[in-house]
Amino acid sequence: MNIWKGHNLDIEYDLLIPPQGFDYYSMTPKQAEEYFKWFVSKIPERTGYLANRCTLDLGISDGLFDFSPNSLLMVWRWFLKTARVEKKPKGNGIDIKRGREPIGELFGIREQFSVSTQYILRDIGMYLGKVFTANYPGITWDYYTIPKEDMFVNQPQLFGFVDQNYSPPFKPSFQPIYIAEVQAAKVFTKRQKEADLYDLFTTWEKNIPMTAN
Repeated sequence: MNIWKGHNLDIEYDLLIPPQGFDYYSMTPKQAEEYFKWFVSKIPERTGYLANRCTLDLGISDGLFDFSPNSLLMVWRWFLKTARVEKKPKGNGIDIKRGREPIGELFGIREQFSVSTQYILRDIGMYLGKVFTANYPGITWDYYTIPKEDMFVNQPQLFGFVDQNYSPPFKPSFQPIYIAEVQAAKVFTKRQKEADLYDLFTTWEKNIPMTAN
């Protein structure tokens, strides 16, 4: 698996820049609503762009990126071949509340993904979310605005999961971009596998009620 390193060598990739930035904590309810609508409207465009890049770069049939669970294996294979890692510059701290803390820093590691790699992970999060919604109509995108201190406040997430291991059953939300970043962070400790994203899907799939099928 080729994990590129270097500060000035980044990936040519069409980045999706949110019009309101990533400062979810300071969004008003109106701004959160506008951001959510914008985010959801971009899912077809971004997942299509990601699928095209994977198809071209891996040299495989575009019909394989059909939002099936198995397609996650190829998406992650492409990511691991494409991702670029660099040392975190000294004095480059970023307020985590602004949502752009380097992923490596979140896990106490002095490396970070390049800018393009971090935006690629956002598109992969969208793709992962669409795999859930395409295969399980009971899983839907939504967001919440309180509590304001919550880690994922005002951020688009997936709802409809039920964890029966609790009494009463717990209904967790699923933030696919963050979850994709967590899997990607295995790169920093050389523990990454091509099945990481697929395995994550199957783990959460167990929390989907039969009525959501």
